[in-house]
Amino acid sequence: MDALVISGRRTAVAAAALFAVTACSPGVLGGGGEEKAGAPSASAGGEAGPALEAVEALEVKGRAPRTGYERDRFGSPWADVDGNSCGTRDDILERDLENVRYRDGDCVVVSGTLADDPYTGQSVEFEKGRSEVDIDHLVALSDAWQKGAGQWKPSKRIALANDLMLAV
Repeated sequence: MDALVISGRRTAVAAAALFAVTACSPGVLGGGGEEKAGAPSASAGGEAGPALEAVEALEVKGRAPRTGYERDRFGSPWADVDGNSCGTRDDILERDLENVRYRDGDCVVVSGTLADDPYTGQSVEFEKGRSEVDIDHLVALSDAWQKGAGQWKPSKRIALANDLMLAV
């Protein structure tokens, strides 16, 4: 089983345990964050309680070393993994831009408009080679390497690096 999956399951189990230990339940807090009558409350100088004890019992690990990490271990950048003769970068640009224009004879995106930039809400013009539109991985490849991708088969690393759902 992959380290990323195991780590995610451990986090979910720890969160569920913490939720159960603290006796949290939906509806204890009102919509604005105010406490409702009868809800447990923390008092200054009171006992730490089971939630803090549970948090203190969690094992905290440091970041794994980047030993052996190289970008090319995730395949050539923006490979054509779906077999449509276009690199993943151009697939993403085609997906996210409006008024897309291509280089003659192929699928290389040369211009378009990012109508609603998810970070600024503004329109941003894309022009190949001179643009403020960048594509990045939601999960940095070096971070994935440190969390177990270094143990994966090369084909799985290439799939991660070119996953359309993990690129913005």
